[in-house]
Amino acid sequence: MTEMGQHTKERYNFAMSSFSRMYGVNHVKGSEEITRFCIKWAYDKDTVSPSGTLTDIDFYFLDFWKTWGGYL
Repeated sequence: MTEMGQHTKERYNFAMSSFSRMYGVNHVKGSEEITRFCIKWAYDKDTVSPSGTLTDIDFYFLDFWKTWGGYL
């Protein structure tokens, strides 16, 4: 993984934790696509972090994944 600032690393961990809840830690750790997606999302300064319940946050990331996850 590239060198990240603290804020970007927190965003990356936030996104990865959501995918880990949805798909399991082992699957997410082994998925290069999810890792690339979370890095891209973390560096995107125009994208605001979601709020709400964990379910709301997970659906936010799932919808984003369906939109541009396969285009990385």
